[in-house]
Amino acid sequence: MSGRTYLTVAALLGAPALGMGVPSPAYGSSYDGGPGVALVFSSERAVDIPPGTSVPVTLDQDIPIKEDQVGQTFTAHVTRDVVVNDKVVVPEGSPAKVKLVPSSEKSGNATLQLAEVRVNGEPQSVKSGDAQADTERSHKGLAKKTGIGAAAGAVVGAITGAGLVKGAIVGAGGGLAWGYFGGSKQIGRDTQLEFSVK
Repeated sequence: MSGRTYLTVAALLGAPALGMGVPSPAYGSSYDGGPGVALVFSSERAVDIPPGTSVPVTLDQDIPIKEDQVGQTFTAHVTRDVVVNDKVVVPEGSPAKVKLVPSSEKSGNATLQLAEVRVNGEPQSVKSGDAQADTERSHKGLAKKTGIGAAAGAVVGAITGAGLVKGAIVGAGGGLAWGYFGGSKQIGRDTQLEFSVK
């Protein structure tokens, strides 16, 4: 319209207000020298998950423990709400992905790390430590079943909906690892694990 300029700026999360460092838009209506009006839409899609935040995850599929599968991602979902400063930042049931990687604690073994969570319908990359047993589960005898408190190197079982998956090794830092040879050939669907965000 005459005398006014309308600009649409897709602002990135955390970007400062218009005129305070936001790059100039490369698109807009014609400009005739009148005062400008900016319509700024800030994104609420990304969330800040601080380092040290625990994210509980349940696997949606069996994960083969094979060297040729290292680097592959597998589907999962968030077991419980992830709460930061009394606010739910990742709701229970949110889709997630885990990645099979070499264990940082046990040479010659593999483990899982959290690679992605879907927040507000958008995938968000995550970096985490090695998988650990989900200590918040309400099952009686969880500590015994998952080897919590077991000496480093002890072979334990990670709980699944169908029972125990044999062959998980507890590292010195509490991370779980699975050997490429011997023991379990897969981490079973419904296994509930916990990841600490880096």
